[in-house]
Amino acid sequence: MKKETRKSIIIFLILSFVPMWALSYIYYSMNEDAVLLVMMLLPAIASVITRIITKEGFSGMRIKPCFKGNLKWYFASYFAPPFIAYFGALIFFLIFASSFSPMQSVFAVQESITSVSEYLKTLLVLIPLAIIVNPLMGLLQCFGEELGWRGYLLPKLGERLSPLSASLITGAIWGVWHAPIIAMGYNYGTDNPIAGVFAMIVFCTVLGVISGFLTYKVNSIWPAVLFHASINGIDRWAPSSLFMFQKPNLFIGPDLSGIIGGLGFIIIGVVLGIIMMRWKKNEIHSL
Repeated sequence: MKKETRKSIIIFLILSFVPMWALSYIYYSMNEDAVLLVMMLLPAIASVITRIITKEGFSGMRIKPCFKGNLKWYFASYFAPPFIAYFGALIFFLIFASSFSPMQSVFAVQESITSVSEYLKTLLVLIPLAIIVNPLMGLLQCFGEELGWRGYLLPKLGERLSPLSASLITGAIWGVWHAPIIAMGYNYGTDNPIAGVFAMIVFCTVLGVISGFLTYKVNSIWPAVLFHASINGIDRWAPSSLFMFQKPNLFIGPDLSGIIGGLGFIIIGVVLGIIMMRWKKNEIHSL
């Protein structure tokens, strides 16, 4: 790896990580969603400042959508995550059938639903609407993360590493970046913060392979942005809230952050990783 590239990566990581620790403490103290928004914009801000400091300019940011011939990847990035997530939830409830209690679920109680027909009708309206609308509410935040991770760090690592290795390492670093807020209880609770951080690193590494594949395939960060936003949108109608009354095991499932709940993403990540291993240099867009 060139000395200039190594320097750029170090500057970018410092600018991404140091403010993250400070803002995580502020969020823990204040519990303000506005702080979360700023946190998710940090990688984008770090990438811009790094480009200014290193005088490398703003070419190669992968902001151009590159729609031609790639609409299927945009469609898949936006609409596939809910189906992948609910595949994992299905496997979870097949294994832990006693946990499946939709009529006593958090959702049913909150909506005062008393019959199966009413429950099904509500879901048939809610879920399609959520699939379409929810990701739109997180596009700005996800753009902030992806402009940094897939728009800056991934291509920097890709100068020396294979697409798969660059995607794996970018994903792992992305997971470590979440460590302070995860240790404070976000996503995995406060019972075992070390396990929560480890689980987040694994989760982000898996998603990093998928996001890396999309970025290389389309030569744009936008499919990764849509994929990220679609995943975040699922939090608003998680399987645990729709189909369970007891507290879910955040490390197992049925939500996608658990090992079984996220099984669909793991399988797809492995498949795409194998495909990336077979790529030849002349088949890869220059990053």
